[in-house]
Amino acid sequence: MTVTVLFLTLFALLIVGVPIAFALGGSVVIASLLFSPMPIVMFGQKIYANLDAFPLMAVPFFFLAAAYMEKGNIVHHLIGVADAFVGHRRGGLGMTAVIACMFFATISGSSAATVAAVGGVMYPGLVRAGYSKDYAVGAVATAGALGVLIPPSIPLILYGLITETSIPKLFIAGVLPGLVYGSLLTLLANWLAVREHYEPAPRMRWRMRWTTFYNALPALGLPVLLIVGIYGFPAFTVLGVHYSGGAIFTPTEAALMLVLFALVVGFLFYRQLRLRDVFGTIIEITPRIGMIFWIVTNAILFGFFLTQLQVPAELARWLVNMHVAKWEFLLFTNIMLIVAGMFMDGIPIILMFVPVLFPAAVALGVDPIHFGIMIVVNIELGTLTPPVGVNLFVASMISDLPLLRVARACLPWIAVNVLMLLIVAYVPVLSTFLPGLMR
Repeated sequence: MTVTVLFLTLFALLIVGVPIAFALGGSVVIASLLFSPMPIVMFGQKIYANLDAFPLMAVPFFFLAAAYMEKGNIVHHLIGVADAFVGHRRGGLGMTAVIACMFFATISGSSAATVAAVGGVMYPGLVRAGYSKDYAVGAVATAGALGVLIPPSIPLILYGLITETSIPKLFIAGVLPGLVYGSLLTLLANWLAVREHYEPAPRMRWRMRWTTFYNALPALGLPVLLIVGIYGFPAFTVLGVHYSGGAIFTPTEAALMLVLFALVVGFLFYRQLRLRDVFGTIIEITPRIGMIFWIVTNAILFGFFLTQLQVPAELARWLVNMHVAKWEFLLFTNIMLIVAGMFMDGIPIILMFVPVLFPAAVALGVDPIHFGIMIVVNIELGTLTPPVGVNLFVASMISDLPLLRVARACLPWIAVNVLMLLIVAYVPVLSTFLPGLMR
């Protein structure tokens, strides 16, 4: 009865328009007051304790680094180097948008930030080059979804925090699926351009290409710093000096280093950042970070309450006793998350569904890393599906197109996302191969 009241209250609050954080926390308070499964005094303690998590500190720093990259002209250089090498192909500017999003995704960790930063530059560029508005907005909105798959990824940080799965392993697990997904999007960009008879841009001379690449080296150094810092160098011995290998800093420390490096590049190399931008950007992104933290704390409280009620354990036991096949469980999970993604953002989805589904997945023999990557690909799809697809809203904002038109423009690109979801769900080696190589 308590569980029924809990979920009915949650959905009722969401339907009447209560913000997701208050709906999560409020449903727990109401159910507890009615049935008293846990003392009400524990709620404040639990909310405070939920914030006392070191990995959670990576979230604001990745947001801050992405904002400094946008203001420091780093995004323009990432786009420039992508355009230099694929811009001359048919659909090359669309392919450039995808590749630029892949570059930016290796730094930002956020889907919405990727769409805003890269799309803000690429959308008007695509339209000026003769591409249709539908093609342009579909490319930037969908490619921006790579921001939550290619490491670093804020949803993967939260998944690792909840399930106690290694965050570095989750990060490296997203690399191959991210590259496959990006490759499929570039192929679609080319195919759509051929179908619409878009003319390719003039081929850039090799000398100009290398000049563009050279100018972009500080920007390209940001993902290198991130990868080397989190995963370190392999063990080696040089002139009698032995290095045992291993990570240099944690993902949270990597986020802080990324902020510092973005400031250095923006101030010293590209000289686009000003002192007022440093403090102004912090003030600008603080409300977004506060909102995320408030959602996270209430969602973890919701998950803790479910655990106290033995819901995850009972679900896992029921699925095992029902002898549900692994592929059936994955299909059921994907369908449920696709529907949830139409109405909720990715972070609440992870924080609400993972505590319930993860024990069942483990009981059925699903690898935790594979399960995490599959959930993140589901979140990518959710960012593109109305009525609450965050990428659609950001793309609508930067393009001044109605939300419904943006959603229709994304349909061919969403088909690639669905294909990618099936590949990730039923070819687990794509997610587990690289983590398996780590010590």
